[in-house]
Amino acid sequence: MSSISSTHPPERIERFLINTSIKTAWALGAASTLLALAGCGNPGASGPDAAASPAITNQPTSAPSTARPATPSAGPATKSAAAEILIKDFKYQGTDTVSPGAAITVTNEDLEAHTITADTGAAFDTIIKAGTGTFTAPAQPGTYPYHCTFHGNTHGTLTVK
Repeated sequence: MSSISSTHPPERIERFLINTSIKTAWALGAASTLLALAGCGNPGASGPDAAASPAITNQPTSAPSTARPATPSAGPATKSAAAEILIKDFKYQGTDTVSPGAAITVTNEDLEAHTITADTGAAFDTIIKAGTGTFTAPAQPGTYPYHCTFHGNTHGTLTVK
Protein backbone atom coordinates (compact mmCIF):
# COMPACT_ATOMS: atom_id res chain seq x y z
CA MET A 1 0.00 0.00 0.00
CA SER A 2 1.53 3.29 -1.03
CA SER A 3 1.17 6.54 0.88
CA ILE A 4 -0.70 9.53 -0.52
CA SER A 5 2.49 11.58 -0.64
CA SER A 6 4.12 9.14 -3.00
CA THR A 7 1.33 9.54 -5.61
CA HIS A 8 0.72 13.30 -5.27
CA PRO A 9 3.26 16.09 -4.88
CA PRO A 10 3.15 17.92 -1.49
CA GLU A 11 2.10 21.21 -3.13
CA ARG A 12 -0.99 19.56 -4.59
CA ILE A 13 -1.92 17.99 -1.26
CA GLU A 14 -1.47 21.33 0.53
CA ARG A 15 -3.58 23.17 -2.08
CA PHE A 16 -6.32 20.49 -1.78
CA LEU A 17 -6.39 20.82 2.02
CA ILE A 18 -6.52 24.63 1.87
CA ASN A 19 -9.34 24.60 -0.73
CA THR A 20 -11.28 22.06 1.34
CA SER A 21 -10.86 24.19 4.48
CA ILE A 22 -12.04 27.33 2.67
CA LYS A 23 -15.11 25.53 1.29
CA THR A 24 -15.92 24.15 4.75
CA ALA A 25 -15.55 27.59 6.34
CA TRP A 26 -17.87 29.14 3.72
CA ALA A 27 -20.47 26.41 4.23
CA LEU A 28 -20.37 26.81 8.03
CA GLY A 29 -20.62 30.59 7.71
CA ALA A 30 -23.62 30.35 5.37
CA ALA A 31 -25.36 27.84 7.66
CA SER A 32 -24.74 30.06 10.71
CA THR A 33 -26.13 33.10 8.88
CA LEU A 34 -29.27 31.21 7.86
CA LEU A 35 -29.83 30.02 11.42
CA ALA A 36 -29.37 33.53 12.79
CA LEU A 37 -31.77 35.02 10.25
CA ALA A 38 -34.36 32.32 10.92
CA GLY A 39 -34.36 33.32 14.60
CA CYS A 40 -34.89 37.03 13.83
CA GLY A 41 -38.39 36.77 12.39
CA ASN A 42 -41.69 36.61 14.21
CA PRO A 43 -43.82 33.68 13.10
CA GLY A 44 -47.24 34.94 12.25
CA ALA A 45 -46.13 38.53 11.74
CA SER A 46 -47.31 39.62 8.37
CA GLY A 47 -47.17 42.55 6.05
CA PRO A 48 -44.64 45.31 5.54
CA ASP A 49 -45.43 46.86 8.93
CA ALA A 50 -44.41 43.75 10.90
CA ALA A 51 -41.35 44.22 13.08
CA ALA A 52 -38.89 41.78 14.59
CA SER A 53 -39.69 40.73 18.12
CA PRO A 54 -37.67 42.12 21.02
CA ALA A 55 -36.83 39.83 23.90
CA ILE A 56 -39.93 38.77 25.78
CA THR A 57 -40.00 39.54 29.48
CA ASN A 58 -41.79 37.41 32.01
CA GLN A 59 -45.43 38.29 32.54
CA PRO A 60 -47.84 36.41 34.74
CA THR A 61 -49.93 34.16 32.55
CA SER A 62 -53.08 32.15 32.93
CA ALA A 63 -55.40 30.28 30.63
CA PRO A 64 -57.07 32.57 28.07
CA SER A 65 -60.41 33.88 29.22
CA THR A 66 -63.59 33.73 27.21
CA ALA A 67 -65.16 36.51 29.28
CA ARG A 68 -65.76 39.81 27.52
CA PRO A 69 -64.09 42.92 28.90
CA ALA A 70 -66.04 45.04 31.34
CA THR A 71 -67.91 47.95 29.85
CA PRO A 72 -67.35 51.35 31.44
CA SER A 73 -70.03 52.36 33.94
CA ALA A 74 -72.24 55.39 33.41
CA GLY A 75 -70.76 57.14 36.46
CA PRO A 76 -67.27 58.58 36.82
CA ALA A 77 -64.47 56.02 36.87
CA THR A 78 -62.63 55.45 40.10
CA LYS A 79 -59.18 54.06 40.66
CA SER A 80 -60.74 50.78 41.80
CA ALA A 81 -62.94 50.43 38.68
CA ALA A 82 -62.08 47.37 36.59
CA ALA A 83 -60.07 48.26 33.53
CA GLU A 84 -59.61 45.47 31.00
CA ILE A 85 -58.30 45.18 27.48
CA LEU A 86 -58.87 42.07 25.39
CA ILE A 87 -56.51 41.16 22.56
CA LYS A 88 -58.22 38.84 20.13
CA ASP A 89 -57.62 38.24 16.42
CA PHE A 90 -54.81 40.82 16.50
CA LYS A 91 -57.18 43.60 17.66
CA TYR A 92 -57.47 45.49 20.95
CA GLN A 93 -60.97 45.54 22.47
CA GLY A 94 -62.44 46.84 25.71
CA THR A 95 -61.57 49.71 28.01
CA ASP A 96 -60.88 53.01 26.29
CA THR A 97 -61.08 55.31 29.34
CA VAL A 98 -59.43 54.75 32.71
CA SER A 99 -58.50 56.68 35.84
CA PRO A 100 -54.94 57.95 36.31
CA GLY A 101 -52.75 55.18 37.74
CA ALA A 102 -55.42 52.48 37.22
CA ALA A 103 -54.26 48.87 37.03
CA ILE A 104 -55.24 47.57 33.61
CA THR A 105 -55.67 43.83 33.09
CA VAL A 106 -54.90 42.64 29.58
CA THR A 107 -56.10 39.26 28.33
CA ASN A 108 -54.36 38.02 25.20
CA GLU A 109 -56.45 35.32 23.50
CA ASP A 110 -54.09 35.10 20.51
CA LEU A 111 -51.38 32.44 20.46
CA GLU A 112 -48.66 35.02 19.91
CA ALA A 113 -47.31 37.62 22.31
CA HIS A 114 -48.32 41.26 21.79
CA THR A 115 -47.21 44.56 23.28
CA ILE A 116 -49.16 47.55 24.45
CA THR A 117 -46.73 50.35 23.67
CA ALA A 118 -47.49 54.08 23.81
CA ASP A 119 -46.95 55.67 20.38
CA THR A 120 -44.94 58.54 21.89
CA GLY A 121 -42.94 58.87 25.06
CA ALA A 122 -42.53 56.14 27.63
CA ALA A 123 -45.98 56.19 29.22
CA PHE A 124 -46.26 52.39 28.97
CA ASP A 125 -44.66 49.51 27.12
CA THR A 126 -45.74 46.05 28.21
CA ILE A 127 -45.34 42.62 26.62
CA ILE A 128 -48.38 40.39 27.02
CA LYS A 129 -47.88 36.71 26.28
CA ALA A 130 -50.84 34.44 25.56
CA GLY A 131 -52.87 34.62 28.78
CA THR A 132 -53.16 37.57 31.13
CA GLY A 133 -50.85 40.42 32.15
CA THR A 134 -51.22 43.87 33.68
CA PHE A 135 -49.84 47.36 33.40
CA THR A 136 -50.46 50.69 35.10
CA ALA A 137 -52.15 53.57 33.31
CA PRO A 138 -50.19 56.83 33.22
CA ALA A 139 -50.76 59.21 36.14
CA GLN A 140 -51.08 62.18 33.78
CA PRO A 141 -54.57 62.63 32.21
CA GLY A 142 -54.57 62.63 28.42
CA THR A 143 -55.12 60.55 25.31
CA TYR A 144 -52.51 57.87 24.64
CA PRO A 145 -52.55 56.15 21.24
CA TYR A 146 -50.78 52.79 21.44
CA HIS A 147 -49.69 49.93 19.19
CA CYS A 148 -48.19 46.45 19.17
CA THR A 149 -44.50 46.55 18.27
CA PHE A 150 -44.70 42.95 17.03
CA HIS A 151 -47.69 43.47 14.73
CA GLY A 152 -47.67 46.89 13.06
CA ASN A 153 -51.37 46.87 12.16
CA THR A 154 -52.60 46.50 15.76
CA HIS A 155 -53.55 49.91 17.28
CA GLY A 156 -55.68 51.29 20.11
CA THR A 157 -56.23 54.43 22.19
CA LEU A 158 -56.27 54.79 25.96
CA THR A 159 -57.82 57.90 27.52
CA VAL A 160 -56.82 58.76 31.07
CA LYS A 161 -59.17 61.11 32.95
